[in-house]
Amino acid sequence: MTRVTTSGPLTDGRALRAADRLRVAVVDDVAEDTLAQVQDALGTFLKNPTGFYESQIRVSNAMTDRTVNDSGVVYGPWLAGVGSRNQTSRFKGYAHWRRATQRAQARVKTVTAASVRKHVKQMN
Repeated sequence: MTRVTTSGPLTDGRALRAADRLRVAVVDDVAEDTLAQVQDALGTFLKNPTGFYESQIRVSNAMTDRTVNDSGVVYGPWLAGVGSRNQTSRFKGYAHWRRATQRAQARVKTVTAASVRKHVKQMN
């Protein structure tokens, strides 16, 4: 009778735990980068910032998801250019959310590379 012995990360559960930690790390990395992109975009547009709107932009945790939002600031849609008042005024908005989202999407591989390397190493 032949005896087969298995060992290592795949058989003892370490790889699965590392994959779960990788998922969380990647989601957190992308959320933090998106937050930074929104703040950078606002920094280029706002001429006389009071600091209030910028202080309300944060990452919200919901189970395994992360969202970057302005905490429901009432004039947030107007600043972003998606409010009803933008249609009737000359101010069309800054589009800082759209621009930040596009930048963050373009940077996903770069932002997550370090976390991927670290956790894949643990899986091997």
